[in-house]
Amino acid sequence: MGGPLCPDGKDLLLLTLLQDNAELSLSEIGKQLGLTRMAISNRMKRLKVTGVIEGSHYRVDPRKVGQGYLVVCQVTCSAPGPSQEKVASRIAKIPGVQIVYLTFGPYDILMIARRRNLQSAKDMLYEVTQIPGVKNTLTTVPHTVVKESLEVNLGAYRGEKPRDINLAADLHAV
Repeated sequence: MGGPLCPDGKDLLLLTLLQDNAELSLSEIGKQLGLTRMAISNRMKRLKVTGVIEGSHYRVDPRKVGQGYLVVCQVTCSAPGPSQEKVASRIAKIPGVQIVYLTFGPYDILMIARRRNLQSAKDMLYEVTQIPGVKNTLTTVPHTVVKESLEVNLGAYRGEKPRDINLAADLHAV
């Protein structure tokens, strides 16, 4: 798809609104941005087609559905290169694994998973160690989640601090 899309000010405000509340109607968004429903619809379609917006979903509280045991695992692979991607792909298919990153640094893969309890986490970690190409794992079990977010700081796009976007003021600048 090439380089990053250069969203204009209205796009950034639209994205900010959607990150805060994906259930807003086109009419509500239009009122806040001073655009018609059709203009909002067209912008959203463009942002979806270009991959800026990926999906639309609800965030489920894992603790309330019996998946409150958080596991962070650093995986070291036995061989460098493309085999690490194969290992990461296998890890990504394990139930409960939410995030898998290939990394630079002292380990090769960072995995974040949610499980129902200690035994379930141990079973999952054993499954990871049995994947061909896994040399070693180092696991951390966080005891308190201080912040957990996939929100993108859209203010940084314009050199601002997080959450410095002021919709009312920004609308007049656009």
